[in-house]
Amino acid sequence: MRAGWACLCALLALPAAAADAPPLWRLDPLASQAQFRVHLRMGIPAEGRFKSIQGDIHPLPDQKLSVRVQLDARELAMGGPAWIQKATHSPAFLDTAKHPEIRFQSVPFSSQVLVSGGSITGMLTLRDVSKPVTFTVLPTQCRQPGWTCPISASGTLDRHDFGMHAYRWSLRDEVVVGFQLKFANDH
Repeated sequence: MRAGWACLCALLALPAAAADAPPLWRLDPLASQAQFRVHLRMGIPAEGRFKSIQGDIHPLPDQKLSVRVQLDARELAMGGPAWIQKATHSPAFLDTAKHPEIRFQSVPFSSQVLVSGGSITGMLTLRDVSKPVTFTVLPTQCRQPGWTCPISASGTLDRHDFGMHAYRWSLRDEVVVGFQLKFANDH
């Protein structure tokens, strides 16, 4: 719990000028991808994709960066059994009609993480509940990550932390959120 409060305090301590600064890079909403994976109790994963991603990376003092990502939960298309699509969007799970936005705002991190991999921590807001989540960034396989190859990251969260208590007999507690991020060519 202390780690969660430390993340929240660090996030709130971001200088206002840095938060208002123009983004260093804007995410390409169509070339980037976001996945949402649940596991059925019978051991079968069911994965979905969001149609588009909004977001950007902002420069901060001391050669640090901050990333902001926003997803429209209503645009989540789930694979697997047909009932998974209905269940994940239902009021008992994501409640996409009432809570259409999923947002992540990182705390400051070293730009080297985008190249060599590492952790990015921040606040994930899902169903209007904000909790600290850590995403693991994989080392990149190219010289210009985000431009010539995607930046891949994933994080696991406990659905109960975000008020998703339904379907406990059919879905496991862990939900995996993954990203493959590419930058827009507008700079």
